[in-house]
Amino acid sequence: MSLESLHARLRQPEYTGENRCLPCTIVNAIISLALATAIALWRPLAGALAFGIFITLIYLRGYLVPGTPELTTRYLPPRVLAWFGKEPPGAHPDATGETDAGDAGGDTEALLRSAGVVEDCPDEDDLCLTEAFESAWWGRIRTLREAEGLARERLAASLGVDADALAFERTESHFAVRYEGDRVGRWPSRAVFYADLAAEPTLAEWIDGWAGLGDRWRTEVLAGLRVFLDACPACDADLETVESVRESCCADDVVTVSVDCPACGSRVFAGSHA
Repeated sequence: MSLESLHARLRQPEYTGENRCLPCTIVNAIISLALATAIALWRPLAGALAFGIFITLIYLRGYLVPGTPELTTRYLPPRVLAWFGKEPPGAHPDATGETDAGDAGGDTEALLRSAGVVEDCPDEDDLCLTEAFESAWWGRIRTLREAEGLARERLAASLGVDADALAFERTESHFAVRYEGDRVGRWPSRAVFYADLAAEPTLAEWIDGWAGLGDRWRTEVLAGLRVFLDACPACDADLETVESVRESCCADDVVTVSVDCPACGSRVFAGSHA
């Protein structure tokens, strides 16, 4: 058997390269070192050779001990997984459990319900925007979309800067705003920019103390609100929802959900859950 065929037979792409699980690799490297040290106490050369073989297997397969990915998922706590960028979906963004005062998230659904932003859908087991909020939000979206100068002025007022010094930057991957050359904001698309810019003052009218919720929670609410869009904020076209499953070696499989506008190529929402 040639070296190339042996390499292809041993290699496991699902656990190596971009899919490599750092907790798995580190745990197996420690085990390899312990085993090689034990062998070296008997025969030093054999210990060095064994360590080289162990490391090669970890490099090619992602682990040495069979079942490591499943064991890592089951027994390592979320906080440890988070240290290696493997935090389970839905876990708190701060892996240490510490938050800045006034910047912690909360029960977004309860907040929106109590403010009259969302309610139970009349014909399905789900949440829907209330008619009054949806009308006010979409009214602002269309106004901002049809008058770019007004959108610039609204954003400048919220930032407390001169509107003439703001510049919009559009690319295939994002929509950004710069102030005197420095980027001050970035959105996945122009559609999201309009949706968020219109949602801020609308939510401030519906939710008492909106400005005092903290940046993190306000950002979560704005992102979650886009789930309720049934048309593209940039062009009014129908939206398309796409789900894909990504396997993970260190946590449950992740289902990624994206909501896009095929008509103008805008991404309106992207999220994931286990």
